[in-house]
Amino acid sequence: MNIEQCYKLLQVESTASNEDISKSFKLLALKFHPDKNPRNKEWANEQMTRLNTAYSSVMSYRFKNETASEAANGGEYERAKPAQERHEKKRWRPEAEKARRDAQEAIRLREEEKNDELAGRFVRLRDDAKDALYKYFQYGLYNFHRREDSKGGGLYKEIVLTLRKSYHRIKRLSELSRDRELLEHFGVFNAMIFNFYRSSECLNIIDSYRDEYEVKAWRIYRKGDEILHLAHREIFFDRHNRGYFISAKVFPHLGDAEMIFMKALNSYPDSSWAVETAIKLDYIKSLKAYIGLFFTKE
Repeated sequence: MNIEQCYKLLQVESTASNEDISKSFKLLALKFHPDKNPRNKEWANEQMTRLNTAYSSVMSYRFKNETASEAANGGEYERAKPAQERHEKKRWRPEAEKARRDAQEAIRLREEEKNDELAGRFVRLRDDAKDALYKYFQYGLYNFHRREDSKGGGLYKEIVLTLRKSYHRIKRLSELSRDRELLEHFGVFNAMIFNFYRSSECLNIIDSYRDEYEVKAWRIYRKGDEILHLAHREIFFDRHNRGYFISAKVFPHLGDAEMIFMKALNSYPDSSWAVETAIKLDYIKSLKAYIGLFFTKE
């Protein structure tokens, strides 16, 4: 499905707020739930899978695509820097070997200076995102019920907004450097916070125990999700409170969660929980890449 089809399936306009999209999704989920269609459960499961896919696609699309005002905010450096560089290049007129070496050294020093500045900006954006992730665990927003009240819902929206801002500003930084190490750090971190967001939107509460196939699929999914929660809570919350990282509280849990999610997909591929399960596997993959790159010294 393309994004227009996803909006249509969710029965909302592309201008609808995230809250309105969530409300429409919940109403449609009640309508298509297998319990509401006992004589046609196979059709109902298919509709629920399509609905889950549409919701995940729309919310992910909105996270990745910033508005015009967001793109304009903080973009002055990006617009000004290339113009400055073009101006500086015009002054380079190497006429001899020494002049060429001097010019190359000047380029190298300017590139290092620019990369140092980009790295500093990245660290600040990374810290903002990590603070938001800390709050997610601090206030127990893994529990969907805590997002239902005004305080929890407001905190969750604030966390998502911070992650989106960091994501898009880091994405702009990646357009300004050719340094492979920097680009790798930008890409790995952005992939992690994007997949964290997608994972945080996944349901983990079942609303009915009447369909045995769905219940079995959910129980495996839920077990994997609880183990995954232990792993990323250690990374983004417990580690900061303790002051150091305990790898034994992360890597075994990530491996176990990955195997459980794969079992859920292989055993119950037609379950409506398959969409959430695939998203969790994507998150584990990006989390492993993040740990491998950023925790090498811990």
